[in-house]
Amino acid sequence: MIEIQGIVTDVTYQNEDTGFTVLRLHDEERVQPRTCVGTMPTVRKGESVLVRGEQVNDPRYGPQLRVSSYELARPVTLDGMRMLLSSGLIANIGPHRAQKIIDTFGTGTLDILDREPKRLLQVSGIGKKTLANIVDAWKKQQHVRDLMLFLQQFGVSVNLAQKIYRAYGGTAKEVVSTNPYALIDDIWGVGFKKADAIARHLGFGADSYRRIKAGLIFIMQEAVGDGHCFLPRQEAINKAAELLGVPLEMVLYSLDHVVQEKVLVLEKDSLYLPAYHRAEITVADLLHKRVSASRAGGSGGDHADIEAWLERYRRLSSWEPDPRQVEAVKAAITNRIFLLTGGPGTGKTTTLQVIVAFYRERSVPVALAAPTGRAAQRMGTISGIAAKTIHRLLEFHPRGRGHSFARNADNPLDAKVIIVDEVSMIDLMLMRNLLDAVPPDATLIFVGDSNQLPSVGAGNVLADMIASGAISHVRLTTIFRQAAQSRIVTAAHEIIEGAVPYFANVPSEDCFFMKKEEPDACVHTILDLVTGRLPRRYGLDAIRDIQVLSPMHKGPIGTQALNRLLQKHLNPSPRALIRGETSFAEGDKVMQIRNNYDKGVFNGDIGFVTSLSGESELSVDFGEHSIHYDHAALDELTHAYCISIHKSQGCEFKAVVIPLMTHHYILLQRNLLYTALTRARQLCVMVGMPKALALAVNNDTSLRRYSWLADRIRA
Repeated sequence: MIEIQGIVTDVTYQNEDTGFTVLRLHDEERVQPRTCVGTMPTVRKGESVLVRGEQVNDPRYGPQLRVSSYELARPVTLDGMRMLLSSGLIANIGPHRAQKIIDTFGTGTLDILDREPKRLLQVSGIGKKTLANIVDAWKKQQHVRDLMLFLQQFGVSVNLAQKIYRAYGGTAKEVVSTNPYALIDDIWGVGFKKADAIARHLGFGADSYRRIKAGLIFIMQEAVGDGHCFLPRQEAINKAAELLGVPLEMVLYSLDHVVQEKVLVLEKDSLYLPAYHRAEITVADLLHKRVSASRAGGSGGDHADIEAWLERYRRLSSWEPDPRQVEAVKAAITNRIFLLTGGPGTGKTTTLQVIVAFYRERSVPVALAAPTGRAAQRMGTISGIAAKTIHRLLEFHPRGRGHSFARNADNPLDAKVIIVDEVSMIDLMLMRNLLDAVPPDATLIFVGDSNQLPSVGAGNVLADMIASGAISHVRLTTIFRQAAQSRIVTAAHEIIEGAVPYFANVPSEDCFFMKKEEPDACVHTILDLVTGRLPRRYGLDAIRDIQVLSPMHKGPIGTQALNRLLQKHLNPSPRALIRGETSFAEGDKVMQIRNNYDKGVFNGDIGFVTSLSGESELSVDFGEHSIHYDHAALDELTHAYCISIHKSQGCEFKAVVIPLMTHHYILLQRNLLYTALTRARQLCVMVGMPKALALAVNNDTSLRRYSWLADRIRA
């Protein structure tokens, strides 16, 4: 057994899940640092570490110390102190300044930093401002190290420990000790099980009220994550009892207290998180008021004026409308709120252009918006008016861990007509903010496809507005001649009608099905299509123009496995930033997987890695702006060579490749397949089993989302 103390000069690899670490340790007995391997989850570059282990000669990696135990330690020699101070852990201290401090205080240097830091002013070049920065960094380093040692016993990774410190600062240890369940709300990536494991280790009883309360809140948060606005009371109780492993009676008793504390809201037999209860009532109220205002007319004049204008527009533009399009234009102009829906090729775009032309001719201020940047850009291109994301339209501002909008009821939008596309993507909370900012005398026009997947967030707002029957609505159904020439369009309509499409696979078509019965053959074909055949045949950029869409995350044709494979072949790089099992390289296609209001980047945004900084930071270009990520924020990113169909909502790609296998038959649903197919602008290739295609088309039982919005609008 060898025992060595030294300074960590480099952490070559660290698995955040297992804690397995490969590092370089510099001790005074050797000129060159030695390689140490073992489970050392709390170790960081620049720290002083005492390691114990056996020296071995690995046949592949050469001499290394296989560590059996370790502990963080303070350096005791002058050289060790100099290396610690100059390691980069302490702000404003580099090698030269570290040597000057050591020369001044000798072996008492660390005691000076702990107890009498003002004495650093004796060192030339250190003024009051520099001193303040050094003291702050030293204290932070001590706090982080103490916190890591404390959290290590609970299996908390270094990355998560850093997040906890960022959230709570010097009070982190106290917060975790007194209420570990606070981590669920405050730290992204901490679920109930992780917080509960810490709590149980700290002595919280299985039947403690705080634990059951946290479990109930978590169940409701999970329900919101699944798209529900509420849960039936008994379903929530059953789920909580199962999660907590306690009797139903105990959950029922605690629920009464949680409701009394107004932590949850119980309306009749429906259990809500308070914010979603308020939002559902507010959205219904605002929609109801707008429907009532429609009786006073829209923003465009009387029917005779509209008829005359439409006739003139037809003559000048050679527009040959379907009767439903004419009905839609009239309804959009004469109502304060209007819904326009329809599938691909049914004329939604043309109808929208006519509506915009009517208002522009009358110099009526029009605002266009969509949930995503790509959808907004597409909307602006077809209308000739600059469109914004809904967040930008409402002038979003980050605020703490949340956000606010400058545009609201007190500061409404300036436009007299607001047109919003891709409405199926708008969840309950965003709809509340949007409706709040629309002036009472403005016309609000929603455009969307009710057959698409519902929003990622809670609610099924478009479907609920239609189901209410209270809002003026026109659904376009006629496929126009030019669109009917696209197999993508005709196949999409066949799918919605419940007919399994047949693909002739002739070169003149834009939609193909390649039969592959085994996952390995499916994967091989996808790789060949993306990296070779499609770019050569259609002149496509393999990374920027082609998007693989999978129904699932796990398994051989899931997003995780396909992303690893596609990155390896499309963007091999000797230099990469490693986080856990994922490596990020310059040029990688990546996706943001949570809303980050501070950075102004949102769940589903796709960008490209533009640069790596050192060993732990990178920058991503999202088109409108570039975002910097440190190591702790990298879990907000995933590769986007292959993304889930759910994440593709609101996007269009030149070419789409879709794996379809029966191995994930539970996920095969009609609206899921329809959404994937309609993401393709020029080309769609499905690869897999004909049986899987048939299963998806015949499965029209999409999961119900709990919501009372439609009933509230009707009330």
